[in-house]
Amino acid sequence: MSTGESPTHARCVALAVATLQETFDDQAERCAAEVDIDVSDSGSGNRIRRADALVEFAEENPFFGNGLVVEVQHQHHHKDVRTTTHDYLSVGYSVVWLSSTDFGEHELNYSVISDAFAARDGSGYSVRNNVARYFLDCESYNHAGEHNWGVVPSYVLTCENDYEICTSRPCTLRRRYDEEAGEYIYDPDEITIPDLPLKVLRNTLITRSSRDYFEESLKQRYVDGVLEKALADRPEIAPCPGPKGFHEWQSSESVYDGYTRVELHACQHCPVHLLTDFRGYGRTDLFFSEHPDPDWDLLTLEADPRQCEHRSHAEGLWYESCPDCGVTNPQ
Repeated sequence: MSTGESPTHARCVALAVATLQETFDDQAERCAAEVDIDVSDSGSGNRIRRADALVEFAEENPFFGNGLVVEVQHQHHHKDVRTTTHDYLSVGYSVVWLSSTDFGEHELNYSVISDAFAARDGSGYSVRNNVARYFLDCESYNHAGEHNWGVVPSYVLTCENDYEICTSRPCTLRRRYDEEAGEYIYDPDEITIPDLPLKVLRNTLITRSSRDYFEESLKQRYVDGVLEKALADRPEIAPCPGPKGFHEWQSSESVYDGYTRVELHACQHCPVHLLTDFRGYGRTDLFFSEHPDPDWDLLTLEADPRQCEHRSHAEGLWYESCPDCGVTNPQ
């Protein structure tokens, strides 16, 4: 019996193993309690899941996949059901969640398991009928099958090292690359989650929203881990000799006030200027060590239609501004 495991939970696990062994005897390669399953490639950041009871098949089962896991929830023996389900499904194992009330005194009737998979609102999740990524609470992972990682710079938060956080809602998975191990460590203990007010970034981040709605817009966009996600992969954040150690920008100067939006910002503490181009589907940021020369064509400074395959450059077509390379009247 595992440390901290109640007698009731241990009894239920033993009954589950017996039922799985009896039901799948001719298919089982192994059937046991407290089995560690490698889920390091699942995308959740977890390395190991310990299945309460597991039957693993010699050949892939058309409904259950590589195996069937029975998880028993009893009193304080609780796991994150959605993430744990995701991890099992992602490596080809089906899972059923049972409570101690589903068990008899001396047996677990297999019909309890089969009914859980048959019920529309049941607690059985098979690899045939469920997609693993939908169980992970991350919008990016749900839609694309991967997290949207952004680097949180240490010099802004006075952390010892940079680390990464998933910037998608509502995910707060963090990771840091371990050079010695040659792999990412997820949610490592050494990461101290910062506790700073968002207003410290009021003059640092350049957004489309008004500064009057700065904090509100960030909270609406990120919900959880707001400060870290606001910092992750922001090109306007860079070291500065100023009092905070990073640039704080003055009010923007409009470079072009037409259909597109291009702004020039000057740092409050040093000669650095930043050109921010919000045209098209994304944004482009260019740093200057001083105020740019007025004769420079800032609108097309980084644009190169020769390397752009957008339809705006196709023969016979005309668009005011190419959303990809930023060229105005690209023909």
